[in-house]
Amino acid sequence: MRIARRRSVPAGIPWAAIAAAVAAVALAVIAALSAARVRQPVQPAGSGGASGQTLTMADAFGLGGLAGLRAPNAHGAALPSPVEGNLVVSYYGVPQTPSMGILGQEPLEQAADLLAERAARFRFLTRSWDVRPALHLVYAVAQPDAGAGSLQYLDDRTVRDFIALARRRGFVVILDLQIGHSNALAEVQRVLPYLREPDVFVALDPEFALPSSTTPGDRIGSIDAADINAVQGYLAQLTAAERLPRKMLIVHQFDGSMITHPEAIQRGAGVDLVIDMDGYGPAGVKVAKYRRYGGAPYAPYGGIKVFLQHDPDPLSEASLLALEPRPGLIVYQ
Repeated sequence: MRIARRRSVPAGIPWAAIAAAVAAVALAVIAALSAARVRQPVQPAGSGGASGQTLTMADAFGLGGLAGLRAPNAHGAALPSPVEGNLVVSYYGVPQTPSMGILGQEPLEQAADLLAERAARFRFLTRSWDVRPALHLVYAVAQPDAGAGSLQYLDDRTVRDFIALARRRGFVVILDLQIGHSNALAEVQRVLPYLREPDVFVALDPEFALPSSTTPGDRIGSIDAADINAVQGYLAQLTAAERLPRKMLIVHQFDGSMITHPEAIQRGAGVDLVIDMDGYGPAGVKVAKYRRYGGAPYAPYGGIKVFLQHDPDPLSEASLLALEPRPGLIVYQ
């Protein structure tokens, strides 16, 4: 892809530079205020706090003093949605593994600060959506092993530390599963203790879902619509049994082969399904693939991943917000 050269302009008052500087200062102020806000403890309802206070996901799901909103009422009111009318912005990775993403490149608190600043930039650009930061942990990592040990899992203490930090900062948590030689439902069932928490969601990565005869990474894997439907059914049963808010289920896709029989994907009650275009490449190609997968008929909601170190021209916040259909999820790796 060719990049057009900039034309020279006559010397004069650098209005563009002045405007850019003013915008940068404004964004910095917004980011600082947002970081300060998410560090403050949440006041319980009726504690005399200012009216119209912005509530975090933890508040709405009964973790910040509003326990009545954790469950639907007796009349079967609609469950709170983590995606509808919202924008989830996540930082992705594995602790102490820099090659896997931001969460492995920075100490935990610093990564949280960077995520809060990123979310603040989105809030500055869009005033009508609730921007929800997320810590996106790869819980099950595929290994170059053709045997039974095709997955390596995070330990419970690490996951609990991330959940605790997320609640303290007003974030949510996404657990990503690479599946390996297992199957999608079995791996989702493995993280049931975490999914019982109202602010923990799950993602499936078909790229590494392969038969036992194939080493993860040797070729692109896949899952079937039946796998996605089974997971949606399991999550729907969980939300009903535990009286939880809706669960977000993310399925990554950058190639048509990664989801077989996509036309058979069902719309599950109690679940917000997001198809996340997670391939890296030039911005123009990524936008086209986002429309193909994130905007597919089988995708109730679309998502897109930004590779800060591998995309040659990473999409800006403004460009991401201009995508059609509007993304419900933006992942940074």
